[in-house]
Amino acid sequence: MIGRIGVQGGFCREVELRRSKEVIVMDGRIKPYLQIVRLPNVFTAAADSLAAWLLTQGLEHPTHWVPLVICSMSIYAGGIALNDLMDEPIDRVERPQRPLPSGAVTRRFAWRLVVVLLMLGLGAAALSGSVVSLIVAFILAMCVIAYDVGGKNTPAGPLLMGACRGLNVLLGFSQVAALGGPLAWLYAGSIALYIAGVTSISRSETTSGRTTNLKVGIVTQSLGLILAFNIGVQLGSARRGPEGFLLWELASLVGQAALGFLIVRSAARAWKTPEPSTIQYAVRTGVLSLIWIHVVVLLWSFGPVPALIVALLALPAQGLARWLYTT
Repeated sequence: MIGRIGVQGGFCREVELRRSKEVIVMDGRIKPYLQIVRLPNVFTAAADSLAAWLLTQGLEHPTHWVPLVICSMSIYAGGIALNDLMDEPIDRVERPQRPLPSGAVTRRFAWRLVVVLLMLGLGAAALSGSVVSLIVAFILAMCVIAYDVGGKNTPAGPLLMGACRGLNVLLGFSQVAALGGPLAWLYAGSIALYIAGVTSISRSETTSGRTTNLKVGIVTQSLGLILAFNIGVQLGSARRGPEGFLLWELASLVGQAALGFLIVRSAARAWKTPEPSTIQYAVRTGVLSLIWIHVVVLLWSFGPVPALIVALLALPAQGLARWLYTT
């Protein structure tokens, strides 16, 4: 009996070990393909267009806003994959463990992925039922390509990347008269300025001691954050009308303060100790915080339901960011 138990125990351990190896192999096979599109960040792109739609139209007409969200995610993912293709020569030296230089993902597959994702994005915009949405999506895709194939290496690179995010927000306003009006344009512009700052910070993420881009980025990011809070609240308040949500306004103010503190703290650490680890953490915080910027604006303007809908996007974004890199 003891011998039989021992054999069974050994068999169970062998099965568990085999299953563990299978998980490792699957992780090794799947992970590079998720890395090449920065999957955690894709959900921040979804938050841009969804939050813009909610700020102006609520959850009405899902057959219109769902395709726009898919468009945002697809064009973002395609742009990131294209970025990795363009950066492969540099990554061979600075980040050889990444999917393309390591050989985990082939260039042929990556190029096909870029084409499929960009076409999927434009197709989704067309299915949204608006020619204006398709035009905005096309301009967005062109800006993404322009950034990846050379624009990022120019002094205007951060502004071009910011423009991509601003256009992604405008995509959510694209089915409202005049693209939502001046306040909507300013909100999109504030998000563009914020991301321009984050992008400037990221230019120093592989080196130590270089602080020019870092300091410019931190100042730009902070200015964009302040403007996003201020303009976003004005935009939502204008649509909401005179009725107030005092409790949710207070919660939004607390959220704005907490979010600002977290973003500034991560940036301050990078400023104080300009090393790849602190700079990458500041970039990661800046990108993932985009969802929460939209959430606190929606919380002020329309209460907890719209804010919660966008906040749900943070669950996969934050969860996947523990497993996949975001910079």
